[in-house]
Amino acid sequence: MKKFQKIHMTNWWIRKMKTYSSIGTICIKGKCDLIYNVCIIEYFLKEDDTFKYIFTPNYSVIDLLDSNIFQGIPGLNIDLGKEQYLRDNIVPTFISERVPSKNREDYFELLSKVNMDFMDPIEYLIRTKERYSGDKLFVVPYQEKESIKFESFCDTKTNSAIIKNILENICAGNTIIFPTQTIDDNNRKLIHDILMELYVRSFTLNKKHQQEGIEKAKKNGKYSGRKPIRVDTLKFLDLLEKVNNKELSSRQAAEILGISIDKFYRVKKKLQK
Repeated sequence: MKKFQKIHMTNWWIRKMKTYSSIGTICIKGKCDLIYNVCIIEYFLKEDDTFKYIFTPNYSVIDLLDSNIFQGIPGLNIDLGKEQYLRDNIVPTFISERVPSKNREDYFELLSKVNMDFMDPIEYLIRTKERYSGDKLFVVPYQEKESIKFESFCDTKTNSAIIKNILENICAGNTIIFPTQTIDDNNRKLIHDILMELYVRSFTLNKKHQQEGIEKAKKNGKYSGRKPIRVDTLKFLDLLEKVNNKELSSRQAAEILGISIDKFYRVKKKLQK
């Protein structure tokens, strides 16, 4: 992807009147269930009901994805390589395809279902369990890119788990600092492709062994399905405080708890209701 020049935008609407805003990250699930953070989406609503959406693509992560997985973001021509795509008083295709319109009979019922008093399109997409069938994109809470030291991955983990953790951070757009090397936007794709070759083999083998174990347990009448992982609330809140203080990333907290990043966000929403 070609480098692009930074765009300086004049936010006149922030200076002139109060503005409500929200932000999230558009993601897609790729090979081996890895989550790729492909774009930041922001929503701004003024007192006079005028609004803006700003999309900021994460090109270094987008470049990691094959075209059979990621076909772009609806309504945006990301081939132009713009730093930001602005929609001023226009509901973007990405939103209109996924967020219920006010004309729907069950509009307020849908809001109530996700525990919302008014429609914030981004927050709605973060909270709802519904998925748009036209593509595999979804929205999660926004988290700033981080610089992470490699040593934080190495505590009592297998090589496969270390590779997975590195890949998760590469796909999130984070920078990983090694003693003699750094993974960043300059070499993100090269390192990603090398590690994926190793991880796909390990992931496929683990899936095969897992399925064989399930089949064996079924034959012996001992398989009852996957049991939900119980989360220690006090431990979760302690780790959440460290995440809020930027002592840990959400992914690192999820690793410590032994849960997926998706479940981490679900528990966080439940506790903050």
